[in-house]
Amino acid sequence: MKKVTKEELGSIESMLTTFNNLKMQLGDAVLSQNAIVAKIDSLKEEYSELEKVLANKYGKDSRIDVQTGEIKEKEK
Repeated sequence: MKKVTKEELGSIESMLTTFNNLKMQLGDAVLSQNAIVAKIDSLKEEYSELEKVLANKYGKDSRIDVQTGEIKEKEK
């Protein structure tokens, strides 16, 4: 029966180990991406709710300067 050399077998094993580690890292990255996307979606919902509250309080056409907090009426 023919066999590969120890060096060749070592190279194969090393490459397979590296490949499997990279696949796990990719899976972890995808899971992290999904968690971040979920957080972004949640933040968008919170922001939308705050916009509604502020629109009711200061007027639908009001604009808030996020640097100063100044409320401006929309120009017609």
